[in-house]
Amino acid sequence: MELLVFVVISTIAIASALGAILVKSPIHVMVWFLGFILSVAASFFALKADLLAGLQLVIYAVAIVVFYVLVITTIPWEKVKMFEGFYKKEFVFALPAFLFTVGASIYLVINSRLSNLRQPLPKDNVSALGTVLFTKYIAPFELASFILLIAMIGAIIFGKEKANG
Repeated sequence: MELLVFVVISTIAIASALGAILVKSPIHVMVWFLGFILSVAASFFALKADLLAGLQLVIYAVAIVVFYVLVITTIPWEKVKMFEGFYKKEFVFALPAFLFTVGASIYLVINSRLSNLRQPLPKDNVSALGTVLFTKYIAPFELASFILLIAMIGAIIFGKEKANG
């Protein structure tokens, strides 16, 4: 049963990711991206990592997708020049990268030791995440908050300049 749930969620995630890459409308890209984010949250729920699933939904599905949709709707798309043959040129580089990714994934799956993955999750994954986040990963956590603070200040400055001028 777990394998069936994993296959269904993975299929939805892959289809949503491909949809986000292949559509041309920026709004449709965000709809497909939202489907991908929801499938990742579903995989967290299936793993009984409820906190990570909730964070995935709140941070990505709500905050980032809404932010991107607001940014996309403010861009005057009729003035943006779309390049013809854009995908043809990048396909030359995308195909080898895709083949390398598939090959590396197959190699890692074949040579991995899956028996180590059967360890149960801690009973209280909120405290386990907090302990790891504020001990081992305190520097990246603080750096990320500092970068977000700088981005917020920059957005306020650009917003004031646009409103004044």
